[in-house]
Amino acid sequence: GQGPDPRYQITQPVSLSAPAGGSITLPCAFTYPREIEPLRDLRVYWRRGGFYGEFIYNHTEGFTHPDYGSRIVLVGDPRGSRTASIRIDRLRESDAVVYVCQVRVQKQDDKWEQWRNVSGTNLTVTGAPPCPGFPHVTCSYPHWHLQGRGPGHQLPRDRVSAILCADSITLALSGSATITHPDPPT
Repeated sequence: GQGPDPRYQITQPVSLSAPAGGSITLPCAFTYPREIEPLRDLRVYWRRGGFYGEFIYNHTEGFTHPDYGSRIVLVGDPRGSRTASIRIDRLRESDAVVYVCQVRVQKQDDKWEQWRNVSGTNLTVTGAPPCPGFPHVTCSYPHWHLQGRGPGHQLPRDRVSAILCADSITLALSGSATITHPDPPT
């Protein structure tokens, strides 16, 4: 059998990293021989987990895998700039896998050509960054509760700095509290 046609190529970065809760654009650019234009159809697919991974996105059918919900947005312009880049929002640690971009085109003779990147992009999702400038809180309550979580998720007062931007806190009070926003602790 013949090898892949070098005129059909897909370029992706080998690896990317972004913090949990943030967004990342997975760039993808592709080329095909000009003589097959005008195309009858052009479809962009993304897989997770490698070359034979499951499909997570298809822009023409409007399909997005349930694990991603509304978190995937096509930011590329497949027909204009020949890019198939997507952005993943509200990143989760479970998003840290290899993503493979795949393109299918339908030529004038109705035949389809499809090709995909061999190695894909390995996405690393890091821990969420702490908030800049932790609030200083003065009160007599012995612990915090992370919003919506039971007593098992309490934090002692001296661990305010462990609260991430993604968490909100509730404070039960008798009396009053003074809350100020100083410079970040050293």
